[in-house]
Amino acid sequence: MKVTRVLLVLAFAIASLLIPAVMVSAEGETWVSGIMIQNQNPDREANITVTFYWAEGTALAGQVACSFDDVIPAGQAKAYYIPTDPKTVDCLPADFVGSAVVSSDQPVAANLNTQVPSGTGNNTPDIPNRMGTASGVLEPATTLYFTQLMKNYSGWNSYIAVQNTGAEVANVTVTYYNDADGSVAGTDQVTIQPYSTYIFEQADNESLPASLWSGSAKVVSTNGQPLAGIANLFNSGVSKDKAQFQSYNGVASGGTLLYVPRIVKDLYDYQGGMKIQNVGDAATDVTITFFYLGAEYVVNVGTLAPGQAKGLYIPDVPELADLHYASFSAIIESTGEPIIATVNEDNRLGIQLPGQEGRGTTYNAIADGSQTDTVLFPQFTNKFYGFASGVQVQNVGNDVAHVVAVFSQSGRADVEVTYDLQPMESISWFGPDVPGLTPDFNGSVVITADQPLVGIANMSSRTDKDTRFPTNYGDSYVTYNGINK
Repeated sequence: MKVTRVLLVLAFAIASLLIPAVMVSAEGETWVSGIMIQNQNPDREANITVTFYWAEGTALAGQVACSFDDVIPAGQAKAYYIPTDPKTVDCLPADFVGSAVVSSDQPVAANLNTQVPSGTGNNTPDIPNRMGTASGVLEPATTLYFTQLMKNYSGWNSYIAVQNTGAEVANVTVTYYNDADGSVAGTDQVTIQPYSTYIFEQADNESLPASLWSGSAKVVSTNGQPLAGIANLFNSGVSKDKAQFQSYNGVASGGTLLYVPRIVKDLYDYQGGMKIQNVGDAATDVTITFFYLGAEYVVNVGTLAPGQAKGLYIPDVPELADLHYASFSAIIESTGEPIIATVNEDNRLGIQLPGQEGRGTTYNAIADGSQTDTVLFPQFTNKFYGFASGVQVQNVGNDVAHVVAVFSQSGRADVEVTYDLQPMESISWFGPDVPGLTPDFNGSVVITADQPLVGIANMSSRTDKDTRFPTNYGDSYVTYNGINK
């Protein structure tokens, strides 16, 4: 018997995933969503129910818009592109904006793509593609932190989508903090109906400075209703060069040690950045150690006040000035207070890789204590409608890790690759370079090791690798956090 109520999740050890922002069309511009759901059980099929709820600001806020059942084979994943999937195309209204809950009789993992419709950006540089990915939320919380938000900041803005996952109305307060010193920049106070979502647009918040504001936020359910949330930050989108659309998850708590599986410097046209926030009650000192080709580079970030967030643009870090074409792993350490961080990567120029300018991506640094010997990735592609994925795992143990990656898609034979990975360093696998992984692959990955791991996956249009499809202008680049099992 399948249990679909969120409150029964812990009692029956059955997975329920929360997806805070699903769109078909909204705000005068067409945005759509895709969901990839992975069955974590390698031995039993998963019977799932996906239920969609209308967002706040609609006439039916909190009410069910659509629900469907499906079966996912053991250890496999299924993709649902909301505008065209047979299970949603006649079920969801064309103007739907809201959230979803995935319930299952087996543990599942998922990711959510928010994007303009498929095909945008094909041979059309002035109508660019835009796409971001976040992870489905397994554990809602009454407090969420967001490191990186903007209002009219050199063409950039952001929004937060917050889902009330409880059965009662949630009273929600958002406190915004200035990057410069951690002082309060503004607030929001709203009520959110059960299972509904509220979208906080920073550009519409009159309590924030009118322009050039960059900061962070704390979101609290003051009456104890559990929340899930994601943030999206985005450039103006007026051309392929300014198409960046980047998603990341809100974080319930931090740690004094964070892991970063990938950050880049001068990697073709791509550059990396970080945003680190102190979510503790007192000031704390922060350092970063970068690992590259067996060497370590220590960077002193400085002291962060409570609530304060600080950004680092990797090309401007003096300690890394002599390094080029570099892909690092890293750790971020605090002297006492918990911190969180987001990691960015973007391509602003398109000089070495023409057609890839305007791409950008963001993911959450991973707190110590999250690591396990198994990491799940719900979506991985190889030459799938021109898209190719990469996956990176970091060995955060004390010894060399023997790492095994298994790439799976229903109806195809599994592909397995291995690698021996040094402590604190990362290994990457890129779909077109994986031996035995054939074109048109759209599946999942399970990575295991004899040392604890953390990891991320990314994906973008790579028509240089899959010449069957036209150039995809704009931002097709996404990254999401792996799920530790």
